[in-house]
Amino acid sequence: MYCGCNEKALSSQRAIACALLKLMEATPYNDISISGLCRAAGVSRPTFYSLFGSKDDVVAYILRESHCYAPGPEAGSCLESFCLSYSQYITRQRHFLTLLVNNGVGYLLYQSIFDSLMDCSCFLTEADTVSRRCAANFTAGALTGVAQDYVKREACTDDELCRMLETLFGGGLFE
Repeated sequence: MYCGCNEKALSSQRAIACALLKLMEATPYNDISISGLCRAAGVSRPTFYSLFGSKDDVVAYILRESHCYAPGPEAGSCLESFCLSYSQYITRQRHFLTLLVNNGVGYLLYQSIFDSLMDCSCFLTEADTVSRRCAANFTAGALTGVAQDYVKREACTDDELCRMLETLFGGGLFE
């Protein structure tokens, strides 16, 4: 995936991302061809492949650039704050997350959350590298599952989501 600073390339990346989101509103993800995506974005196939390796890379780009969960200082200090910030993220991003889940690419949310946790300077800073990676994997999996469940059922409030996350992460369901 392109990570440079050429303004024309960055503009093309944004056009491709915007076109993919619009196409996903009306067309199943698996039915969106690279050619159709390029037509909708107004770019050539070589341009697409110079910027992205696949449609999944475009979704990862969208997650990273405008729809990522970015934990704040609460990620390593207070379970309640961490759970509340994620529940607020889910409710704010409901439409986008629904697009991902309904198009069968909700799994891409997992990698985005994992990367955000690993990049967060406050996430389990005292843990050794292996434990921190395992915790980030566990947490990303749980948060992805909760987000997918949330968009598939009737919406609940931030507070209800927060309480559920606290119960799950606190071990309350396994007592």
